[in-house]
Parts: sequence; structure tokens; C-alpha cells
Amino acid sequence: DDDYVDLLVVEMMDHFAKEAWKYRSTRGNRLDNGIIPVTTHVAQGTGCGALPSGRKAWTPLADGCSPMQGTDRNGPTAAVLSETKINHEYLSDGTLTNMWFNKSALADDEGKEKLIHLIDTYRDLGGFHIQFNCIDKETLRDAQMHPENYPSLMVRVAGYSAYFIDLSRDIQDDIISRTEHQW
Repeated sequence: DDDYVDLLVVEMMDHFAKEAWKYRSTRGNRLDNGIIPVTTHVAQGTGCGALPSGRKAWTPLADGCSPMQGTDRNGPTAAVLSETKINHEYLSDGTLTNMWFNKSALADDEGKEKLIHLIDTYRDLGGFHIQFNCIDKETLRDAQMHPENYPSLMVRVAGYSAYFIDLSRDIQDDIISRTEHQW
């Protein structure tokens, strides 16, 4: 929730979306655009050098509207406030925000109530799609080392759920690298 940075993204996305809407497909329809890379941000990152943000060369890009892995240090509400500054009106293909909570953050009614309020805030501010993982990272790391012990472990990836052990190592590592929030 830093206006200096957030408004640069808003300006860039407004320009991109409005420009894309000037063009039509061969059927005469507007071109759909969005911020929903599913998992292509991992592969796309392998062809992208270092960025001024501090992102290292050849590493995954941010997944959708989600803050770059590890940069959302001011809590889940600040991340939601940043993402919802984007004007979703021109993003007809949608947007995607991934968020991670340590399972202890949702262990009691107070934590669950806070999550409900966070989702309501996201929706009320115009957010399009937000999804959560609520598991501890140690479990995922153990699943990488001992996949035979976790045949039914499901995670939210990027607009879909999948068995963790069936994902490529790069996607598993990317999921584990997301900021783990607490309240």
C-alpha cells in the first residue's frame, strides 16, 4: 500500500489496457487482456534479466497481481490495498491474486473472521480473483522430499488447484516462495 510504487503500476496498466482495447480481433471483438499468467510467470522469468525492483535475473516474475514473492512485508491488507488500486474495468480477461496464510493464522474464529473481512475488502474495492493457500511451508518442503507421503495434498496454484506432488519442481518452489502471512 505504497502510493509511489502502486500508482506507477496503475498508470502502466491503464495505458496497456486502454491501448489493447483499441484493437479488434479478426472477428471484430475487442482483445481480451488481463493479469492472470496462471503459471507462465515462472517460465517467463527464465528469459528476463534483473529488474530495478531487486528481482534477480532468470527467476520467476510476480504471479499475476500478487506482490513479487517476498516483497509484501506490510501484511495482507496492504497487499490487497495495492492490488485493488488497479482499474479492473479494462481487464476483461481478469486478474489473479495469490495469498498465503500460515495455518495458525486461521486456527481460531478471530483469524477466520479477519480472512472474511479481507475478502470483503478485496471485493468491495474492485478486486477480481483472490485465492489462498493455508498450510505451513514445512509440510510442502517435506512433500518435496517425501512425495509418497502426500498423495492427496492439494494447493491453490494460479486460478486452479492441483496435487502438490504432481507439479513441477519450479512451480512447487514458486508456491513455497510466496510470503507467508500471519495476522
